[in-house]
Amino acid sequence: MFSKTKRAAILVAASALLATSLGGNIAYADATANVNNASTVTTTNTNSSSDTDVATATNDSVDPNKTVTTTSTNDTTNSNSSTVANTQASYNNIDIASVKMAMLSELNRLRAQNGLSALTSVGVLNNYAQARTDSFTSTGGVDNHAGWNSTNMYPYNLTAEENIAQMPFSMIGTTDAAAIAQKITHEFYSEMYDSEPNFGHRKNMLNPYINYVGIGVSISNNGMVYFSQEMGNDQASYSKYDPSDVYSYFLTNNNDYANVSKYDVADAGKTSADYVKRDNYVTADLRGGVSTKNVVTPLYDRYGNRRTDLELAPSTDWISDMIAIINGSTFYHVSTNGFVSANDALPWASFLAGASVTATTNAKIYDNNGHYTGNTVNANSKWSTDRRAVNPLTGVKMYRISTNAWIQQNQLVQN
Repeated sequence: MFSKTKRAAILVAASALLATSLGGNIAYADATANVNNASTVTTTNTNSSSDTDVATATNDSVDPNKTVTTTSTNDTTNSNSSTVANTQASYNNIDIASVKMAMLSELNRLRAQNGLSALTSVGVLNNYAQARTDSFTSTGGVDNHAGWNSTNMYPYNLTAEENIAQMPFSMIGTTDAAAIAQKITHEFYSEMYDSEPNFGHRKNMLNPYINYVGIGVSISNNGMVYFSQEMGNDQASYSKYDPSDVYSYFLTNNNDYANVSKYDVADAGKTSADYVKRDNYVTADLRGGVSTKNVVTPLYDRYGNRRTDLELAPSTDWISDMIAIINGSTFYHVSTNGFVSANDALPWASFLAGASVTATTNAKIYDNNGHYTGNTVNANSKWSTDRRAVNPLTGVKMYRISTNAWIQQNQLVQN
């Protein structure tokens, strides 16, 4: 069910666009066209009636990029003391033990939907997970994995992974353990509040090469709820797997889209035929888009047949929310029943928050097709970036700093 290594780089959804002019003639898609025929995409409104801070972080024992991201929302209403007291009384009524049990159940329900065995809860990992979330209540936030030490998970510290998150009670809105477990599992799965989502939490939860888990839940005095999932193997369970398979799965954390998977909670709105899996048709989530090359680009239907009524114009950008593997070939979903072949476009991941990079040397500038343009940017120069892709010629990730201008990851640092 899991492809061992997928190396394309794509991500992030917001809205999609496609216009059709049907009849006997081919119509070109226009980047500013009617969105009614576009693929459905979920957007998140971060304005709320109360202050909220959502942060998630994912990590595993060989992840070189330990990142934590936070989304803050603005207070738009006045609250009085009775409201604060009622809210406090509510989150003080959360049964932490029940939430931890419900989180284990929901995690294993997710794994079952994807044909994976259940993870076994063990005391060592539960104790460490609880120590992790307790530390967040004293420091006031998740710690970017700075305090994570897999040796504290011994003997379950092989193939070690950690998912951590914080979510305010004002967003949780319930004391029901099952509902809380579903909310945090959904966020780990979808990463809707992650400013640079790469589906790492999902990949940790759906790792077929782990067997044990511990869960921690802590609540601060201001109603922030902290969550931890600590996962791994002991020597006996680790020995069951081929190390090359374990490593191949780890490499999927280097791509910016999800491995093929499903979760009924997250997939509830995906009702059109484009999202229905069948023989020789499987899908993976992504949040990003594709850019066509400097040629007219064919469009295909969900069965891999070339459409005769519509093509994509040269050098245009298209939001995409899904990869489809159709009869063994890879396509990107850009509209209802509209897919572009991976051979015909550059896939890219976009950032939800303003990001920047700094060149570490006189960095080469590449075009959309991965060719060196002959130009460079100065060492130590800082650049805003809105997309990440994989250079199709070198296989190295690259960041866009201007239209048709990219610098590679091995010549920059992300700020």
